Amino acid sequence: MKTIQYLIIASLLCFTAQPLTVYAAESDDSEFNYIMKQVTDKIHVIFGPLELPDSKNHGFRNNVIIVTTSKGIVLMDPGGSAWAGEMVASKIKETFDMPIAAVFDSHAHGDHWLGNEGIKRHYPNAVIYGHPNMKARLEGNDGPFWLETINRITENTADGKHVVAPDKIVNDGDVITVGDTNFRIIHTGKAHTDNDIMIEIVGENALFTGDVVRNRFLGIMEDDSSFKGNIAAIDKIAAMKFEYYIPGHGSVGAVGMALAYKSYLASLRDAVKELYDEGMSDYEMKPQVITALSDFNSWTGFELRLGAHISRVYLEIEKDEFE
Repeated sequence: MKTIQYLIIASLLCFTAQPLTVYAAESDDSEFNYIMKQVTDKIHVIFGPLELPDSKNHGFRNNVIIVTTSKGIVLMDPGGSAWAGEMVASKIKETFDMPIAAVFDSHAHGDHWLGNEGIKRHYPNAVIYGHPNMKARLEGNDGPFWLETINRITENTADGKHVVAPDKIVNDGDVITVGDTNFRIIHTGKAHTDNDIMIEIVGENALFTGDVVRNRFLGIMEDDSSFKGNIAAIDKIAAMKFEYYIPGHGSVGAVGMALAYKSYLASLRDAVKELYDEGMSDYEMKPQVITALSDFNSWTGFELRLGAHISRVYLEIEKDEFE
């Protein structure tokens, strides 16, 4: 468990800047006053910054999705710290004459849900939804671990005091109705984690993918992740042909963005499988895999993450061989 936790810390401390895109983090001249951008008539996004979590950004680094309904605001992933949640709540009050009615947390990594605490400080009646596995993790060891980690690396400017887990659980196919808007839950099993939910904003031709899709950058894949499962998840959502795919980090894109990330995952798995079949160990493969994946070597995090990704895929393939 400690090894996994150290890997999570490393993932927070080693993220580098994402490529420039049409939609990106933007702030005005005041310190870290992040600007809300409109994607559709009902959807706005506060795009997370490119900087690492630190005492200046207070742990805020993810995309926060804001959907207006006739019964209030629905948020998706309210930020990576209590400070971030309060910042988001303040922007809601400044921009919309309606309360926050509901929050969806995409998965159990703290940079996506620690903002729950800040939201609840302002809107205690907001209902928070998450996958059953996520709720269990937060109510177990993962919640306190993430709270302590973000407070420490931000020198306590994250302002976290308590773990705020989801109030209610959701599963694949569930539809949550808030006012005039339906939110359809998609969970495909293990992908980025074993507790991912993606949320379709029905009627807006838009899907929030959480970290199941990444836009030209690579991050950590842990022991509850599956490259094979992540590929299958992208196949499913790509077939749905939404106009807007909104990731947990980075820019909004069309289906091509999702398919590009699938191409990386599939190319990596194919390369590792071929070398595995030749009898190579994971630690021997990296030079050949780098060559095989040359189309992706400009992606942020490629050099940093590739070795760990090879090892994770190798373990998956080895497990498949014995099942």
